[in-house]
Amino acid sequence: MVRQVRATGVRWEVPGGGQEPGESLEETVERELAEEAGIQVITGSIVCTYISFRLFKHSIVLGAFYLAAESDESTLPVPQQDDGIVEAAFVDPWKLPEDEVGPLSWSVIQRWWPRRESLDSVFHVELWRTPEGYTLR
Repeated sequence: MVRQVRATGVRWEVPGGGQEPGESLEETVERELAEEAGIQVITGSIVCTYISFRLFKHSIVLGAFYLAAESDESTLPVPQQDDGIVEAAFVDPWKLPEDEVGPLSWSVIQRWWPRRESLDSVFHVELWRTPEGYTLR
């Protein structure tokens, strides 16, 4: 996970970002983890899809969370401070205070982490962002 500076504060999040033209979602996962945490990964199966409604900004984001494993287990995550990332680490998300984890990441972690060894289907998360805060569905 990466600890990133956002307008709403500094929070732990699953690394992520936008897909570039011609890039598969799996290639996006690999590029974003290299860019944000300095690690090379092999992308595994999809965990969930999500949609983030930011109607006050007139935007809707559709994305996905994937399993990934580091290519070289001796490589340690390195924060990419140019992107506002102040820390990158392999962490047990249950050991983090809920209010220190981004709302989208926390919603996915709550549904996935306890069942990660036996999850047999992809799930979906909705996040509604307003100027006042977040609503998850």
